Amino acid sequence: MAINLGKDPSLLIIITFFEIFLILIPAFIASKIEKRPIIEEFKEMGFLQKTNSLKNLTLKIFLGLLIGTLLFFFSSFMLYFFTFIVQTLFGTQFVEQGVENAITTEPFNPTITQLIIIITIQIIIVGPCEEGFFRGFIIKKSQKKMKLIYSVILSTFIFTIYHVPPFLVPVSTIITFFGYFFTLGSLLALTFISFKNSLLPSSIAHSIFNILILIL
Repeated sequence: MAINLGKDPSLLIIITFFEIFLILIPAFIASKIEKRPIIEEFKEMGFLQKTNSLKNLTLKIFLGLLIGTLLFFFSSFMLYFFTFIVQTLFGTQFVEQGVENAITTEPFNPTITQLIIIITIQIIIVGPCEEGFFRGFIIKKSQKKMKLIYSVILSTFIFTIYHVPPFLVPVSTIITFFGYFFTLGSLLALTFISFKNSLLPSSIAHSIFNILILIL
């Protein structure tokens, strides 16, 4: 049975707020281990960065919006492509079982106020916090011990497992959606790296991608 977190929009809003712990807990633990102020951990993640100019800031915002929109339209192809491969390898029933047991966050009959809150949370919490953790924290921390390509693979793998958690969904769901989320995570990681570890473009792209899925 699918886990529909959006069945109760109010509960979805509350649950989504907990994503802030994706950056708070790692930053706190790292600050204790490395014995430096937690504010420095946030800076290393990519938060609190000073933008060189208004033009640079505007460009990052615009490209973030563009990338997020392109990811949304590309996502249908990605999903079809990977489900087709899984279906070819494991059969139609396997994919159907995977889809049926997936976690969904689409709000069910939300009020206008609830929808505005959900969209706002995507912008100020979900996008920045997930990018801050998966890209800003994992990539930059692991890069101190391994090559960049391996850091990207590690962060993308964790990003994928976060969206199809083994303790909540069956193997069929993990396999059905693994390629989809891994590709999405890789593209967001590439966005992060391409802008010299700036969280702004990837966070905006992530938020816009989620918002378009919610409202379209």
